[in-house]
Amino acid sequence: MNLRPTTNNQAGFSLIEMLIAITVMLVLMGGIMSLVRGSMMISVATYEMTDAQENLRTAQEYINRDLINAGDGLKTMSVIRLPEAFIRSYLTLSPVIDPLDNMPSGTINFGILTSDNNVPAGTVVTAANPAATVRTLADGTGTDRQTILEIDPRFAALTPSAINAAGTIVTLPAGTTAATIALFSPGEVYFFTSSLGGTFATLTAVDTATKVLTFAVGGADLNYGLNVAGVNNNIKAISSSGTLATSLQRMLIIHYYVNSSSFLMRRVFGVQGATFRDSIIAEHVLNVQFKYSLETTDALGNIVQPTSMLSTKSERLGARQVEVTISVETPHALQNNATTKLQMTTSTSVRNMQFRRAVQPGS
Repeated sequence: MNLRPTTNNQAGFSLIEMLIAITVMLVLMGGIMSLVRGSMMISVATYEMTDAQENLRTAQEYINRDLINAGDGLKTMSVIRLPEAFIRSYLTLSPVIDPLDNMPSGTINFGILTSDNNVPAGTVVTAANPAATVRTLADGTGTDRQTILEIDPRFAALTPSAINAAGTIVTLPAGTTAATIALFSPGEVYFFTSSLGGTFATLTAVDTATKVLTFAVGGADLNYGLNVAGVNNNIKAISSSGTLATSLQRMLIIHYYVNSSSFLMRRVFGVQGATFRDSIIAEHVLNVQFKYSLETTDALGNIVQPTSMLSTKSERLGARQVEVTISVETPHALQNNATTKLQMTTSTSVRNMQFRRAVQPGS
């Protein structure tokens, strides 16, 4: 006889028991997800705050490094000639013009530091690609711009064997090697110096066979206007129509601005292979402001308070400290549906300014 095994209890969970189990599971999962969400929010906030702080540090490091180096290679130079149209278009809306500089019409004696305070809304960043304007704040005020001059130590200065009387044709020394000539290309900006001062010009043509460089009006200089024709040609003036020993080198024109996309940009004229080069230094930048501490006194002998704009030659020459204030924000809202804003202020000594003060024309 075969005996069939029997099971007296084959019942599963009841509906009520299932509902209770599911409810407990949902509560537990909800708690876990809440913890995970909170952890993710803290992680994102920490990352964005760290990123914002890094933007601040990077921006301050770049600007202050260039301020420290401002004027390298220019300690004894009293005159730097630049076309006024170029300065107004690319660097500042308010250039310093001093009648005692005795510059011809349309030419300005350029300084180591050039400021531009609270740039008006809608100011176009000339030659920006893609097109951009200088950033304007929510209250309608603008950010500052700053331009700094410093030598490019990577380029060995040359003394041309000849410069024509018009200041447009420059012949390199006979011993110039092919490798050195290969360093030159049309569109690059070069700096000419002599005992009469310095000036910038755009290279428009290179003849490797004759070792001749051309700095003509138009061509690669069409959009910049650094090259001037006729009696006001700046190379002609610096070289005294080709009769004065003149040196050719690279001098960097470094220009900082915040564009409408909240990028802090570093534009450098005088680089190899281009007229200028734009680099993004920091993102999510709200504002950059500069203040200048001056080694000057008023009529009563009191030290002049820091100024936000170098409006005269005496102020430009008297600048000893530059205070840089940068504000950034996080990319996304972190608290109260608003982005978190950070600000950092530093002060940097402009070490080379004092060497120029005594030798400036009319000082």
